[in-house]
Amino acid sequence: MSTTNSGWDILFKIGGLAGLASFIWLVIKDVVKFCRKPKLHISFRSERDLRIFTYEKEGFRRKFVTLHVHKTGKDTARRCVAIMNTIKKPIEAKITEEQYHLHWANVPINNLTTGAEPIDIGQEVVRLDVLFTQENQRMPGCWAAVPFALSGNLGSNQMYFSPGEYEFEVIVSCENGKESRMSFKLTPPIKWDELHIHKL
Repeated sequence: MSTTNSGWDILFKIGGLAGLASFIWLVIKDVVKFCRKPKLHISFRSERDLRIFTYEKEGFRRKFVTLHVHKTGKDTARRCVAIMNTIKKPIEAKITEEQYHLHWANVPINNLTTGAEPIDIGQEVVRLDVLFTQENQRMPGCWAAVPFALSGNLGSNQMYFSPGEYEFEVIVSCENGKESRMSFKLTPPIKWDELHIHKL
């Protein structure tokens, strides 16, 4: 009787050890997966991200507000998109959109879309266009950096920010990782080369 009990005890102990080993293995896999999972990061430095670019072929200059985005974690951040949400705007503002899909600087402007342009982010740092003005523009203010506006469609459209005080949030997200957010205060300029924002 005692021999039989000892045999069962051994089997239960082996089964318990196997279950524990299986549990530990699952935990290790989850930890490794978590460590590999990409996390996006947004950075803004006024001396780097408030810049005038010359378009020699088109014959004009533009001032941009840009952000820089990178990721941590081993895996590539897949299908990253960037949106700008308008949180606060002047009562007299004519903008009709509260959300804009922003343009990644490394994506050619070859269409008139206002939709998202997903990209993958690996080890490189990627520049994100947020707002812009243009030399000799016909009106004060600035535009959200969406392809439709960047392609030259300037005017009092849904991407136009007239002078006043605004607050907005930029959200960068991807399909397989953690998003990043950053909030700003904007006072659209009267003169095109005075475009600037303040991080909140």
